[in-house]
Amino acid sequence: MGYHFTGRTIHEYLGFLIFVFFILHNIMNINWYKNLPKGKYSLNRALNTFINTLLFICMFGLIISGILFNKSVVEFFNIGDIKVLNKKLHIICSYWGFILISVHLGMHWGIFINMSKKFMNVKKQICIIIGLLIAIYGIVSFIERGFYIKMFLMAKVPSIKEPAIFFFINHVAVMGLFIFITYYLHRLSSKLNKMSIQQG
Repeated sequence: MGYHFTGRTIHEYLGFLIFVFFILHNIMNINWYKNLPKGKYSLNRALNTFINTLLFICMFGLIISGILFNKSVVEFFNIGDIKVLNKKLHIICSYWGFILISVHLGMHWGIFINMSKKFMNVKKQICIIIGLLIAIYGIVSFIERGFYIKMFLMAKVPSIKEPAIFFFINHVAVMGLFIFITYYLHRLSSKLNKMSIQQG
């Protein structure tokens, strides 16, 4: 994603930074892994675990496919024949990873909202309207840029020539779409779970 703007070298450095951040994030949340076998699984907890597992698989796929793009590695292991397959794996993992990261953020978006309240005093209705507008624009960007096609490699999507800033805005909007959907579905699920406990 964005390879045509960054070029090979910067793309590899950014990939390495994402890899480092991924490792650090998992180390900081090591207790989550320790608590996996403990306690009951509500719908939200089960979904959160499922999303995190898929995200872990995507990140692992990105790391492996990224390493296999290195010419030295390919020549050393004599695996030049997997170039096409590796590229497909990298594209699938990058787009699914992007969506799953957005969903992951959406499931924890309440933390960011509570943090923002300490610095900003914006009415709840205004935040919802802004979020809804971003989500609507995100739907347009998701369709126009053929995210769903790239996620399943159904066909080759013609590249859109646009300034880097528009590329960034459109991808942030797609991320905002999935954050918005996940956050409110998560809230609805939590309310239904509380109602179920109270009635039981």
